[in-house]
Amino acid sequence: MVLEAERSLSGNIDADDVLEENESVQVDKNTERLESVKAASIAAVIGTLAALPISLYQVTDITELLLPLGVTFVSCALFGVTFRYTVRRDLDDSHLKSGVSGAFACVKGLAALGAGPPLELDTASFLSHAVDGAVYVAENLLIFVFASVALDFCFKTRLLSPFPMKKSASQ
Repeated sequence: MVLEAERSLSGNIDADDVLEENESVQVDKNTERLESVKAASIAAVIGTLAALPISLYQVTDITELLLPLGVTFVSCALFGVTFRYTVRRDLDDSHLKSGVSGAFACVKGLAALGAGPPLELDTASFLSHAVDGAVYVAENLLIFVFASVALDFCFKTRLLSPFPMKKSASQ
């Protein structure tokens, strides 16, 4: 009961919505899927909008935007679903939220670095790859942090429900 009271005072979630760890809850899979689609959509749109200035800086022709923005859209959609399932009801755990964003940024940024030219065994190549890797990770961190903030805002305003949701008594 103390845990429920602390959670209800720390966020916008009512004590009725908080699930105890030992509580047996039935989950409505269709409702959960809909919430996951909403999370994916929100993260994909916000993340893609955050990536637009970076992508515009890197391309020379508007048609070159399709691939980077498409990859960002899909990556952010997957991020949104993963974020919802990872954060669950720990809406005030900033380490967890930033860790999910950081993990996605590292994976996507280092994948971009790995797709580039091979590393040569000289100092100039090593420094070039180190700087490129840092830039790729930083760009993606910015994108995923924007998506994370949007999802967190939607959780706190109840536009989006954290996982798992209680199945209503009428079902």
